[in-house]
Amino acid sequence: MLKQQQRSCERASVVVNPMDDNGRMELRDVETDETYEVVDYIDDELAAKLGSLSTGEAVNLELLAGSESDVFGAVRIESTGPSARFQ
Repeated sequence: MLKQQQRSCERASVVVNPMDDNGRMELRDVETDETYEVVDYIDDELAAKLGSLSTGEAVNLELLAGSESDVFGAVRIESTGPSARFQ
């Protein structure tokens, strides 16, 4: 699990590939159109919430940068849901 020692950032994103059995999910930043992976979670509750998201669902996340570029750990969901879908 993550420890909040690193600097965090917030991203408004769309789920490209939902969470797989290894806990990895691919998201697309709606502002930059970059794709990135979330591979770690601050706790099991957050992992479960993100694991319930489907392709195309929008989510605003607070993230911590991982050791590799374009790989992140999720700290907190700012908002999510079908009403927040982006294209």
